[in-house]
Parts: sequence; structure tokens; C-alpha cells
Amino acid sequence: MKLLTKYIQSLCHLPLGRLGGALLLCFFVSCGTAAAQQPATPEQQAQLISEINAAAKDIQTLQCDFTQTKTLCIMNDKMVSQGAMTFAQPAKLRWRYTTPYDYTFIISDDKVHIAKGSKRNSIDIKSSQVFQEIVRLMAGSVTGRCLTQTKDFSVKMLIAEKSYIAVLTPKDKQLKKMFQTIRLTFDRARKIVTTVEMTEATGDATVIEFQHIQQNKPVSAKAFSLD
Repeated sequence: MKLLTKYIQSLCHLPLGRLGGALLLCFFVSCGTAAAQQPATPEQQAQLISEINAAAKDIQTLQCDFTQTKTLCIMNDKMVSQGAMTFAQPAKLRWRYTTPYDYTFIISDDKVHIAKGSKRNSIDIKSSQVFQEIVRLMAGSVTGRCLTQTKDFSVKMLIAEKSYIAVLTPKDKQLKKMFQTIRLTFDRARKIVTTVEMTEATGDATVIEFQHIQQNKPVSAKAFSLD
């Protein structure tokens, strides 16, 4: 596991926490101000989670652009990157950074494929518990299904004027090592994720905002290949 982590860090020039943040998807418009958010009642929360889960079942593919802002708590420094994401059920993902560097991360058929410049590598997901957790969380976050993964998270729903916000607190031991909280912002009309905000165990924060979201548009199989 240490050798795997060291290799990925040298390949990507990214700490593992940032790599994990990049995958999650879903995932993946700011969460709004606290004054504009009202806690959902237990009845409202149950209804919202049911509606989001129902909408998630209709998602076969998602394609979008994204902007990722990483804030380091110690240095109070922000790093902004941009790219594009493609997702297909049940758990295929292409995550490509285009600015300020070119870096591609693909999950397909129980494999993680990584490309940075001329370097290529493939890793069996089953060989790494960390990757298994990240992939499982990514698929759940992109679609919103993670709200029903009660063994992994406790969930608190908030209601804002134009969005629903789910605050997830990890209960799973492995996830606790990576994250303090994960906030998913859902568009009220479409019930799909528009923003993922992650506070890592270190206190660093990552916000991923999705733009130009296209749902259930055809996706070529080549999207999940480095060829």
C-alpha cells in the first residue's frame, strides 16, 4: 500500500488526499450562506432522500465541465484547476484536468488508469482498500446514492432557496481517515449534484463546481480508455 501511494504521488505530483478529493466525484455553485439554509425536519429529510434516490436511478450517464478549488488550511493558499468529467453506470468515470496541467484518471472494469504526460499506469482496484473506498464513494456521490449508505455516513439535509444540501459525516473507519465532512449541493428541480465540498481530515478543503451538466447523453466506450 505504501509503494502504491508513493507511486501515485510521484506520478501525479498530488497528495493522496487531493487525489481522493478529485475523484469524488461527484463529484461532485457554492453551498450558499448559512442564513439561507434551513435544517429539514425528519419527515422532510426522508422525503428528500427518497426523491434524490429516485432521480439517481434514472441517471445512466453524466457529462460536464468542472472547476476545482483546493484550499490548504495551514498556508491559506488556493489552487484552482479545471477539466471535464464523464460518468456512466454502474461505476465508470473519466476525470480529466486540462488546466493548469493535463492529467487523466479513468475508472473502468475494476481498473484505475492514470495518464500524466507520457506516463501511463493501470492499477487493480481490488488490490487497494483506499481505491475501493474512493470508487464506491465516487459512484454514490455523483448520483446521490451515497445518501442511503447509512453504514458509511450520517446525513443531515438542509433546504436552501434554490438547492438542497446534504451534509455527510463519515462513520466508516477508512473514510474518517480521509474526510471530516462532505457537502453535496443538489439542484432542486433536477435533483442532481451541482457541487461537492470536502473538508479533509487534515483541515484542507476542496470545492468542485460542475457546469454544463448533460444527463443521459450517449457516451462512447472510448471515453473510458487511455487509447
